[in-house]
Amino acid sequence: MRTDLLPSNLTTSKAAKVLDLLAAYRRGAVLLGREQWRLFFETGRFDKNHDEDKTTFAAVIGAANRVQMARYQVVGQLQGWISNRANDFRDVVQGSALDPDTKHMLHVVNRLGAWFRRDDVVMRDTGEVVPDHVRRLARSIMRRVMSRHRRPDLSRISMRLDRRAAALAVPSKATQGGRVDWWVNLSTMTPGRKIAVPLLGYEYHRARFRRGGRVTNGVQVNRDRDGRLSFGVVVDEGAACAASRAAYEPATECVALDFGLSTLFATDQGQLLGQNWLPRLRRYDREISDLARGMQRRGLKPRDNPRYRAAVTALRGFLRTEVGRVLNRLVATGRPASLALERLDFRNPALSRRLNAILRNCGRSVIEAKLRDMEERHGITSEEVNPAYTSQTCSCCGYVDKRNRRSQSAFGCLWCGQVMHADLNAARNIGARRASPIGSVRQGKAAVLAELVRGFGERRVRALRLGRTGSRGAPADPRETNPHFGGVRPVAPRKSGRRAAQDVVLATAA
Repeated sequence: MRTDLLPSNLTTSKAAKVLDLLAAYRRGAVLLGREQWRLFFETGRFDKNHDEDKTTFAAVIGAANRVQMARYQVVGQLQGWISNRANDFRDVVQGSALDPDTKHMLHVVNRLGAWFRRDDVVMRDTGEVVPDHVRRLARSIMRRVMSRHRRPDLSRISMRLDRRAAALAVPSKATQGGRVDWWVNLSTMTPGRKIAVPLLGYEYHRARFRRGGRVTNGVQVNRDRDGRLSFGVVVDEGAACAASRAAYEPATECVALDFGLSTLFATDQGQLLGQNWLPRLRRYDREISDLARGMQRRGLKPRDNPRYRAAVTALRGFLRTEVGRVLNRLVATGRPASLALERLDFRNPALSRRLNAILRNCGRSVIEAKLRDMEERHGITSEEVNPAYTSQTCSCCGYVDKRNRRSQSAFGCLWCGQVMHADLNAARNIGARRASPIGSVRQGKAAVLAELVRGFGERRVRALRLGRTGSRGAPADPRETNPHFGGVRPVAPRKSGRRAAQDVVLATAA
């Protein structure tokens, strides 16, 4: 399913009726949200079919069918938010020092979503009832996790209407010179009164139908901060995506990607994709920061400035365009069957705090949306790999040292002397961790470092210079000044058989 936002040139009187309907829908969504949160804390779950108070909500939203549409939408948003908090709950429990049995019980409570349920929670494997003190601990952890995140703001929700309240129709004659692609018969707050809203099409939207897409009956209505109305038309591209997946023939089993704000993506095959990414971000950073400072000097909020909002919108458009261009090129040239990526971290010291915050808010969702699109269109799966110490570890010998990363783009191993691009080295480490226990995103950094140090100690690695293996006159062992190894003493040089025999004789005589 793809949603295209189409503009409209509706008249002022029609726009006023749509705005009245949207305001009433949002007021009802806030009331429905309060009802669902009460249900959640009383019963432990949301219920989209809970319809006890028909009169109040219908009086606010104006029609019983719109109440049902709003309730379904509200429950969907709240369930999505809670599922993310369940992932946070899992990470907190996994990283704690609790005993394994308590952790197992907490994971069962989390998987069942039973943090606030009143009835008993039974362990499926043993039939044991989870004790009250574990249930109290689960509620405490979940409350703490929920307090760290802002709840969904239902007062700015978009209005999603199906064919009962917003039926789409293809124009037969009234096309306004070919600009109108759809007419929407939209119900209003006045019972029995509907208005016809024209939707203006554009080439990208029309191309979906040439690829085999079909429109679903219903629209999404939203209003931006400048007061402009937009109408979202949902297109079903399931058949087109199925045909594309069947025609796609992978040439590579897996491609590992290292994400960065200097080079957008580096692959373990040596490709550096999106190398002009950071200079463009710096230009957006200067523009957005200057506008924000100007507004703050006047005692105003930056988001109240249309130029500031336009700059942020342009930045988000650049993110979607650049990420799509780079990953489309990867598919065209590498044709991978799957992708291995590090957990995305949108932070760069070369950018301001404001731009880093904007990138964190929208950058991750842009990349995740593109990865979902690649899976739907081509069947390319993706998995996240723990990125801890991938930029410090040599992909050739496994030696981990902070000093290996000499600059933003240069990597030089202090042990084996291997020199390569830093992002390429990190991408190779990500690819190697796919089948390793330290590749799990649930592993902490300390556990990853301990395994890297242990694995390097067990490996017989030949050094670039003879001194690392014990020859006389060699430079110092880099592990002596490496805090990751705790100041390891260099290995004593191995002596020849004759020298070793002489030492044994001298020791015996002494």
